[in-house]
Amino acid sequence: MNKLFQFLETKLMPPLNKLANFRFIRAIMQAGVITVPFTIVGSIFLIINNLPQIIPPLAPFFENTLLKFSPLYTVVTTMSIGSIALFYNLATAFYLTDSYREEDSKLSSFVGALLGLFAFLMTIVQVDISDGAAKLVQQSGESSIVYNGISIEGWVTRFGGVGIFIGIITAVIATQIYRFCSKKNITITMPEGVPDGVSKSFASLIPAIFIAFVMLLINGILAFFHTDLHALLSKPFEFVKELTGSWLGIVVIMLLIHLLWAVGVHGTAIIKNSFINPILLVALTENIEGASNIFAGDFVNMYLFIGGAGSTLGLVLLMVFFAKSDQLRLLGRAAILPGLFNINEPVIFGAPIVYNPYLILPFILAPIVNVTISYFATSMNLVNKVISGIPWISPVGIGAFLGTGGDYRAILLAFINLFVSTLIYYPFFRMYDAKLYAEQTSA
Repeated sequence: MNKLFQFLETKLMPPLNKLANFRFIRAIMQAGVITVPFTIVGSIFLIINNLPQIIPPLAPFFENTLLKFSPLYTVVTTMSIGSIALFYNLATAFYLTDSYREEDSKLSSFVGALLGLFAFLMTIVQVDISDGAAKLVQQSGESSIVYNGISIEGWVTRFGGVGIFIGIITAVIATQIYRFCSKKNITITMPEGVPDGVSKSFASLIPAIFIAFVMLLINGILAFFHTDLHALLSKPFEFVKELTGSWLGIVVIMLLIHLLWAVGVHGTAIIKNSFINPILLVALTENIEGASNIFAGDFVNMYLFIGGAGSTLGLVLLMVFFAKSDQLRLLGRAAILPGLFNINEPVIFGAPIVYNPYLILPFILAPIVNVTISYFATSMNLVNKVISGIPWISPVGIGAFLGTGGDYRAILLAFINLFVSTLIYYPFFRMYDAKLYAEQTSA
């Protein structure tokens, strides 16, 4: 165990810590947090549409009342979840520019956000170059059309989950161009006395021109090869998405997250919040449109992180009801309320689980077993797929119920996972508690 901790500290932690401190990684993490309310608000109205399935006896009542106004209130879902790439783009550009303001006070975070949005919007229209001329793509299908280069499925397709990664990339490109122009003083400087808003708007003119030419160059080169940024990224993204959509892929992700936690690094923030959440959000938007992605939305918080990373709610319950040592009994009482809302730092650092050979094995094993149970239960249609965003602090069972659009079986699955994780922790908890109790009595 000591060799394992040594390996993690010397080989795994340094590169991952370095990665987590990159500005654009921090900006993406912050963007992910700030977009959560929009997915939750959109999901509320999505759940309303599923009320006939949630409460079948009242289905006729809902169909004759609320659902008659569905075209009105589903606009909320369209403009939140269906436009999530816009929010990701704006937030990433804002926070990235904000991080550079420490070095260059002339930068404006708001201007940076607008420039990021400008760059992203330039990727929306599909253009093809053939026979020595450019033309807007026109296509028609059963469920979607491309009209004057814009893909539409009731709303602009690329504003939704499929556009998140391009939104992030264009935010980074625009921010770097804006920063370069400011650093090299390639800007229009207004005389003193001019209002600050006017001054900043003219200061963004040159960067906007640069961004326009850069994006036109990228679009033009790709159009010559009959593709664009979105189509180009879709190939490697599909590979990554397939990896995260497999049981083995999810197990590897959980393993990496919890190995980092084992040595005191916030594995959830580094791996899940930075890299995995955008993929889960794309999968959620696809599920809303009828897809069957298992690993989507808040699948992790619904079934795997019961009580937080490591499924520690079972451990907290053992501490509350079965601990003999004062340390674990008192810690359990203090951690039970936060644990019910998936906040488990008091346990991770208070038990502690970090660097603790007694508890680190079940901490890694419990979520992997929960992954296995939940993945195959969902793939066998024993519970519905995730179709709704939920707050990550949703208590066990409640989040699963809401996330699956009101599937009561999901509540049962969540509590089965809680029970299984408690069993996994039990023998290790007994050994650790006995050790602490022996030290307590001898003292």
